[in-house]
Amino acid sequence: MVDRSPVGSLTVAGAPLRYMHRCNWKMLVENQTDTCHPMVAHESSAGTAVKIWESMEKTEDTPKPPAMEIIAPFMSPYEFFENMGIRTWPNGHGHTGVHHSIHSDYSAIPGYFESMTEAYGEDRAKEILGENRHNTVYFPNIMIKGPIQQLRNFIPLAEDKTLVESWIFRLDGAPDQLVARTAMYNRMINAPTSMVGHDDLEMYERAQEGLMADGLEWVNIQRLYEEGEDLTQEAVLNGTTERQMRNQFDAWKRFMTGGAA
Repeated sequence: MVDRSPVGSLTVAGAPLRYMHRCNWKMLVENQTDTCHPMVAHESSAGTAVKIWESMEKTEDTPKPPAMEIIAPFMSPYEFFENMGIRTWPNGHGHTGVHHSIHSDYSAIPGYFESMTEAYGEDRAKEILGENRHNTVYFPNIMIKGPIQQLRNFIPLAEDKTLVESWIFRLDGAPDQLVARTAMYNRMINAPTSMVGHDDLEMYERAQEGLMADGLEWVNIQRLYEEGEDLTQEAVLNGTTERQMRNQFDAWKRFMTGGAA
């Protein structure tokens, strides 16, 4: 994220947005690398926005509004998320978006690539800007969005109460349009006034309520499980695997037992 600044530095852009969730913190951290839910959970918000945009009269030259660039990829098909890939590291860390992500097709900001080329050379500039990870989780409670200059901090307050802080950064030496897009993303996706955040909040609170029931002992996170899975090794796999969730619980179990489990 620092490399995306032509001068190699960041500035915190304002105070964070804070959003209270009545659920266990692990649900929010798991959600950061769950790619099976967007097109389902966000159908009523992002899906409606996409349908409205598609119904509007426009020509081939009509530019897609920045808000639509941000929200439309949430409705990408399963194949998009499968092919984006996921990387897991030991100790619960990992990221989605190995090959591409929902941030890959944002429109270019005039003058930005030129300033990056001047600072780093064309090849290095392309390498830096070609890194389009979706969410990078530093377990247990930090998530980074490099392409959109965002950091989310998950703060457990109780077993069923979590505060989320969403910080955004200005790329020093870069055009102001970049931090404007970042601020728009933060408002649309992560604010208490978000269009899509309430979809997730509803799921979290229903899941929290469900965990209080005695009908089923286990939570199933076995999607694309492979026999002999070794979570001590880095791996790059299908983007819809739940390996990263298993990776997080494996790390949590070891942390809570002093590595004895």
